[in-house]
Amino acid sequence: MSGKLEAVLLHVIGLLKTDVEDYCDLETIDGGRAIVAQDGSLASIVRFNGTKSVLGREQFERLIQLLDGSFSVYFKNRGHQLQVVFRRDLDARGALERNAIQQRSTADRLSLGIHDLIDESVEKYSQYVYDEDCYLVFWSRPALLDTVEAKLATQATNEFRKESNWPATSDAQNLLRPISYLRDRHLSFVSKITDDLSSPEFGCSVDVLDVDEALRSVRRSVYPDLTTDDWKAAIPGTKIPFRWKSNGDIEDMSELLYPPLPRQIMTATAEIGKNGSENLPDSNTVRVGSRVYAPLMVAVPPREPQYFNTLFNSLNRAETRENGVTRALPYSISFMLESDGMSVMAFKSIFASLLSITSEQNRNINLATKALNEYRRDGGCIVKLRIAAMTWAGIDPDGIKELALRKSKLWRTLEGWGNPVVLERTGNPMIAFQTNALGLTTKHIGEPCPAPLDDAIALLPLTRPASPFSTGSTIYRSLDGKILRYQRFSSEQTTWITLISGKPGSGKSVLMNNNNVECCLMPGITRLPYIGIIDIGVSSSGFIDLIRDSLPENMRHLAIYKRLQNSERDCINPMDTPLGKREPLPKDREFIKNFLSILVTPPERRGKPYEGMSNFVGRMIDLAFQKKSDRLEKASPETYKPGHNAVVDEAVAKLGYKILPATTYWELVDALFKAGYIYEAEVAQRYAVPTLNDLVGVASSEEVEAEYGGVMAEGNRPLIKAFSLGIREAVGDYPIFSSHTRFDIGSARVISLDLQDVAIIGSDSAYKQTALMYMIARQSFMKKVAFSKEDLPYFDDLYKPYYDRLINDIVDENKVLCMDEFHKTGGHDGLKLQVLTDGREARKWNLEIILASQLMEDFGELTKIATALFILDSGTEETRRWLRDNIGLKPVEESALVNYVHGANAHGATFLARFSTKNATYSQLFTMTAGAMRLWALSTTAEDRKLRGLLYESMPRQQARRLLAKRFPGGSCKKLVERLKEETFRGADFVDDDMESSVIERLAKELIHEYYNSTELEVA
Repeated sequence: MSGKLEAVLLHVIGLLKTDVEDYCDLETIDGGRAIVAQDGSLASIVRFNGTKSVLGREQFERLIQLLDGSFSVYFKNRGHQLQVVFRRDLDARGALERNAIQQRSTADRLSLGIHDLIDESVEKYSQYVYDEDCYLVFWSRPALLDTVEAKLATQATNEFRKESNWPATSDAQNLLRPISYLRDRHLSFVSKITDDLSSPEFGCSVDVLDVDEALRSVRRSVYPDLTTDDWKAAIPGTKIPFRWKSNGDIEDMSELLYPPLPRQIMTATAEIGKNGSENLPDSNTVRVGSRVYAPLMVAVPPREPQYFNTLFNSLNRAETRENGVTRALPYSISFMLESDGMSVMAFKSIFASLLSITSEQNRNINLATKALNEYRRDGGCIVKLRIAAMTWAGIDPDGIKELALRKSKLWRTLEGWGNPVVLERTGNPMIAFQTNALGLTTKHIGEPCPAPLDDAIALLPLTRPASPFSTGSTIYRSLDGKILRYQRFSSEQTTWITLISGKPGSGKSVLMNNNNVECCLMPGITRLPYIGIIDIGVSSSGFIDLIRDSLPENMRHLAIYKRLQNSERDCINPMDTPLGKREPLPKDREFIKNFLSILVTPPERRGKPYEGMSNFVGRMIDLAFQKKSDRLEKASPETYKPGHNAVVDEAVAKLGYKILPATTYWELVDALFKAGYIYEAEVAQRYAVPTLNDLVGVASSEEVEAEYGGVMAEGNRPLIKAFSLGIREAVGDYPIFSSHTRFDIGSARVISLDLQDVAIIGSDSAYKQTALMYMIARQSFMKKVAFSKEDLPYFDDLYKPYYDRLINDIVDENKVLCMDEFHKTGGHDGLKLQVLTDGREARKWNLEIILASQLMEDFGELTKIATALFILDSGTEETRRWLRDNIGLKPVEESALVNYVHGANAHGATFLARFSTKNATYSQLFTMTAGAMRLWALSTTAEDRKLRGLLYESMPRQQARRLLAKRFPGGSCKKLVERLKEETFRGADFVDDDMESSVIERLAKELIHEYYNSTELEVA
């Protein structure tokens, strides 16, 4: 009896709210998605990440219209509520640090010494981004049930309690509180709205939180400093914690069940301020945990409704200071929308009718009520709307002083948002805090008012940008400070083809290099990804230097930079085949055919072969490999020639293989492979496959003459002659293709091939040569990585186990092929055809293809299959017209380009990113902000490279980057070097390279001296 009396007394005390736990109305859970309140209401919490595309007024008005249609179905009758909580805090370091922890872990696994760049990225972005989140709490109240359902639910609970002899549980979660009749309606409410929001038409990003994450989010909204990422409530489905029995009622088994949710959530004390108090001198503030909060409530909603974006921008300009740093104001704002909004007006309308003769205000109430009723009769939905907000500061004296300023700024800014009436007199400020917290209660302290649903939705914080990807370790930001993630190799996309455009100086190369660094730090990878970069110039050399220099000495061979020359020393035979293959794989045959077709096509045709030439080339390829095979009776395989290659000679000697005059290279390939000499077998095979010269012999054979002798190409030229002439000219013009392969990237995984000395621009011949160089560079990388399970049947039994292991080893590894300066290929049809072919196959190779050029139109048809477009400059009216006509650039996207995309500056590079996913196409403005050390590490400016190299030779590389970043926070010394040259050599007839070097060397000496002086001071 005493136990029951105690329970009653505790209930009464709870109503008086004498303890912090009394401000949490949550009871238990119901399934994996719903939280149960003490009155039986069900709540599901949804994280609203934002809109996936750039949002203009027209798009937002369309979104309001769509949401009005979705919500009105549920809000026309009593029982549904929606709480929307938007919070913006000062510091997003937590989110940045969580990402950095994953990157550091990857760097450690890969032995990459670039922790300084990861740490710098956290520091740099933390200056620009804020911790921001928006949640929707879907409430379904018992009022949804009719009288019969409510009665049946109560009966069912009582019968279960009686039949199972359910014990009293005054100090535990009431597991019988969920109402089964409410469950289906609630889940239908949540799933319908979230499905609509996630659809391409709505274009929003939302996540329905499971109960673990939902309760963690509730607790974090109350105690952000105390709630860790791995905190979990003790709820059904988890282990019941041990508790000592403390109540005197022998029938009360509370300690055998889960402890009350309020006790788990509201774990720290709260204190309401008192006028004149030394610690909390404002009675309208409340301390909860380690923060002091100043809540405000909206007594009358905005009389001139404005979108939330207007309020957000105003608050973003309201500055505050913390730890000596100026930041935007921290705040939260809580909206509550309830169905049956006209009930607010019912009493007012009746009372106003009685007094309408004497009161103009009461007549206005009647008129407003009449207008709302007419709106509802016309199909509109009226909701009950409440709004409250708060700001906060630390508990220290400086924080208390700053809080008064923050509250004043929040108050003024709210009142400027369409002229609402804002009050600080909230009665009990702890109840006001409860209102602004996430999902603690169905109650809201804001004054209720009736509002058309579409007007209420227009006020909600639904205008914030979101990345199309909910995860991703590559961090960008919005212009106004929200973290935007980019997910490489996303399963949301059918393939990964990225096109980057921007004029010189817009940040293309920095973006590409930065993304390649981020690719090397992706969570979970255990080896360096395969990255192949084809470039004209040194823009990728900084990235290669960074990766190579960050690896231990014994691993630096994994990253190489090579400047190709048109010589036999760098020869790459386009007809090489995978180890053991006597003929090319289908994909390789397609490449060889495409390559040779370009090779024999006159430059003025811009890659368009003669009619019938492609088929003829394919036939020549087949005949050439048949002739060199060791498995066909009439073939003439190449015989081993000692002295041609030292690697092969040494391997043969080690193997003790008996060499005969008729010993073929194919015999040696098989023998070396069986003995485990894999690399040596690959080198031997280079001499077994055909070369360009062999094609001339095949084309002049009697068999080919009989088959094609009468076939004429355009211009009445014999097809055989056109082919043979093209091959002969190629052998003379391009030593790099003419013989057996000598260029070897070995076991490197990160490769940059610089075509500066072999790619030229200007004439048709130049574009043809450049396209061929891109093709052969592409092949040197692709032959290492372009394998899939589909290739296995094409290999002989001897080699099949080897390729099975190889494919299993690399099939899931990330691979990236980058081609910079794509405009210098002149839009060559043959190269575009090869990239199109690669693009269609890339998914099965787990390959991302990235192309960069000055204009998006340089890519032509490739824009139709691209899954990501990064546009780094606003362009001209003419270039934007091309974007409108060819990629469907929308007016809102064009406006974003014109207004915000102007190349790189001190704060970063803003670009328009458009992503095609399996469901829809989204676009967003991203800003990349790289720190000075990263800019220095990646810089390819001649002056920067010279100075960086001198410092790298004199001190640890991380120290060198830190010193350079400190001296040149803009990431370059070029401007200073130019100024020093002008000052030093003023009056000189000319300034040569030696003079420039002397200036840079002088700078280097100063920095080296500074480093060693600081080191000596530290030692002392």
